[in-house]
Amino acid sequence: MEISKYRDEEEYQKSIDLINKEKEIQELFSAFQSLLVSEKQEINEENFLEKKLINNF
Repeated sequence: MEISKYRDEEEYQKSIDLINKEKEIQELFSAFQSLLVSEKQEINEENFLEKKLINNF
């Protein structure tokens, strides 16, 4: 399991765009996928939003 945390959605999108442009990263990711158990060669990505309630007393 990998968990990544970003300041906001804009920062997340910039990071994903940079990753997708890097050929070496894509090659490493393909190599990683080839090591997964064949029945479960599925990678799921889920997005969660963290909200914080700030009380100013």
